[in-house]
Amino acid sequence: MNETDIQKLLQEANDCVPRLSFEEANNIIATANTLIIDVRETSEIEATGLIKNAINIPKSIIDANFDHSLIKNHLNNNEDVTILVYCAVGVRSALVGHKLIKNGYKKV
Repeated sequence: MNETDIQKLLQEANDCVPRLSFEEANNIIATANTLIIDVRETSEIEATGLIKNAINIPKSIIDANFDHSLIKNHLNNNEDVTILVYCAVGVRSALVGHKLIKNGYKKV
């Protein structure tokens, strides 16, 4: 994949996955049934910690072997759960959010 392809993929992801401010994310967490997925690598989690009640599924794992059970096990068969995807800057979370939407998850 060349740089142009990567830029197109990132633009497509940014177009379909809403970016939230800290306040917007907190409001969703406070008012909706929410699953927070931290897609940072384990070394980043060890250095800075994990958001309270978040699960860590590194983007590298999702990219290497996307398996719906990685997500569905945490949804408890509840399709009404809002999924918030988090990373350090927003690039990985947008790409993973886009992958989730393309795989049928509606509330990302």
